[in-house]
Amino acid sequence: MSIMLCRIRSMLTFGLAITYLTNVFIASAVLNNFNIFIMVVVILLSLPAVTGSSRIIGYASLAVSIILLLIYQAPLNIWKQAIEENIYLVVMFTLVPLLGIPIEHGGYSQALQGTFQRYVNTNKRFYLFVSFISAFMGVLVSLAVVPLVYQITKVSAKSKNTKLLATAISRGFTTCTIWAPTTAAIALIVQVTDIKWTEFFPSALFCGIICGFVGYILNRLEDKRLEDKKTDLVDISEKPFPGEFKWAKVIELCGFGIVLIVSIAAISILADLLTIIVVSLAALIFPVIWMGLLKRLPIYLQVVKKHYFKVSLPKLKNEFVLFVAAGFLATSISYSHLGDYIPLLLSYIVGNNAFLFSVLVIFTSILLSMLGVHPIITVVIIGNTVDPSFYNISSTYLALILAISWAMSVTVSPTAATLIAISGITGESTITIGSRWNLVYVFTASALMILVITLLKAFGLL
Repeated sequence: MSIMLCRIRSMLTFGLAITYLTNVFIASAVLNNFNIFIMVVVILLSLPAVTGSSRIIGYASLAVSIILLLIYQAPLNIWKQAIEENIYLVVMFTLVPLLGIPIEHGGYSQALQGTFQRYVNTNKRFYLFVSFISAFMGVLVSLAVVPLVYQITKVSAKSKNTKLLATAISRGFTTCTIWAPTTAAIALIVQVTDIKWTEFFPSALFCGIICGFVGYILNRLEDKRLEDKKTDLVDISEKPFPGEFKWAKVIELCGFGIVLIVSIAAISILADLLTIIVVSLAALIFPVIWMGLLKRLPIYLQVVKKHYFKVSLPKLKNEFVLFVAAGFLATSISYSHLGDYIPLLLSYIVGNNAFLFSVLVIFTSILLSMLGVHPIITVVIIGNTVDPSFYNISSTYLALILAISWAMSVTVSPTAATLIAISGITGESTITIGSRWNLVYVFTASALMILVITLLKAFGLL
């Protein structure tokens, strides 16, 4: 029975994504009401299946939101608004896993494994390569990046160094979490701050580069303190290459990734569509074109049928519940006007000083995340209640603060999905990976990014 309900949930979620995107262009009131009905059914089917900290956070957020809406006697249209608030996130997250199919089944894994065995024979190279691959693939496959990168890296003896592997993957993924339009963080932040991703992208990408630089420097300092063990060294001559090594496949993968990002940006500007909608459409269409050019379209269709609907979509239940709960929370706080007290509290602590506001929001989010509070709560509350003009900052500046808060928080949070996945492949606890191995990195990168965006604002560039 549970398997049947899981399949029904997957089919309904995919159907919701298709009808939602269709309605973007035809704007039918009937179809909109139908989407709300399907969304309610998907929520009801997802709630019993959600697990872990997402269950606690999701249930608590929904309970608080429903109580507030009932106490303040919210009319039916407000309840509908709460359901619709983050429906676009559910749609995007439903379709984004399709982007991972060409990477896994397009012949790229073997080429990347060959790269590891030929060139990645020091800790420095391993960290650089793994963090870069995690950042690049994180743009395309989001949370699925952890098992995918692990499959590629395990051919290297360096992957036995759990600290090196865990920090490289987690920090690499952090760099794309700050700017990539395919991630849940940026999709939500763009919505709550009401900005265009194309305006936010340059500064956010620069912050991502800063994160990558800080991670690399800290890794080099760690390397100088601890000499490599002889058992960690790879004798390349003793290990056969996994098939014929071809640089062409690596270049091809990079090319497809660049075309995807450029296409998303160009279509968003030229067609004047929300970036989230463009990402969802790209996830639906781009893999078909990609696998078609590779003459592997039958493989794509087979994977969609056997893996996407039966494995990928069911795994997203936790994210779906969190998105819906965050939407309800945002609506209830706004309607009840309780959110009016948040700016008052912030102004009491930091006045209207933009620098102190940045420090307070980012480091409070990090500390709360270490206690298990998901950054989606911080982003929703701050994004929906704070008026940027009070601090003499732009909406883009506020979006950057929220993006940095989210990215840094999930890098140390013991309940973050990425750290849980990394914990599974390394055998280390999420507290060890987050609070012990990444805390210095997070504090250093956060401080440097706050300094940079403050300087950009001072020079009128932000």
